[in-house]
Formats: sequence, C-alpha cells, structure tokens
Amino acid sequence: MAREELDRLIQGRNLGELVTEFRAKTTGQHSPALQRLINRIRSEPMTGKLALLCTRPHEEWRLVQMNGRGKPMTLLDGVFHDLNDAEWAIFKLRMKRHFDIDLND
Repeated sequence: MAREELDRLIQGRNLGELVTEFRAKTTGQHSPALQRLINRIRSEPMTGKLALLCTRPHEEWRLVQMNGRGKPMTLLDGVFHDLNDAEWAIFKLRMKRHFDIDLND
C-alpha cells in the first residue's frame, strides 16, 4: 500500500528526480509532485512526529521526536549547523518511516 500511495502522490514523476529537486532546494517553493510528497510525510499525529528544533537561531538545529501534548520532546541523534543538512536528514527519516525507502547522501 505504501508504494501505491507514493505513486499516487508523485503522479508519474520519477522519485529520483524529486529527491534531487528536494536536495537542491530543501525549503521554499517546490514542484506540485514534490510538494504533495512533502505534505504527506510531514502530516503525522503529534505523538511520534519527527521535527527540527532550532537550538541556536540561524546556527544550530536538532532532530527531535514529539511525544504528545504537554510531554517533552525526545532529542534524537543529529546536530546540524546548516538548515539544508537538517532538512535533508529529516526528509530521509520520513521517507524511510512512511515508504520504507532508504535515501543516500
């Protein structure tokens, strides 16, 4: 079912091309197919949701897992000093979680 959902989201686009597009520009406007994919992998229940936490404005980001309303976040491995690297790391984790796809750097 995950593969069918992925195919529906990307609507005939090559997944490798969408990954390359994201890697080249992790924030901002994306193609419609990539935006559908991003929207899907970002939409999760709050409990267990992966997120980025800015720990020093414009300088440092951490991977975290949300644990539900009123509960503290869990800090995960990964400290980043470049927002693009942080966004790429969380994109890879979300692709693995949602579609069981391992992406390389």
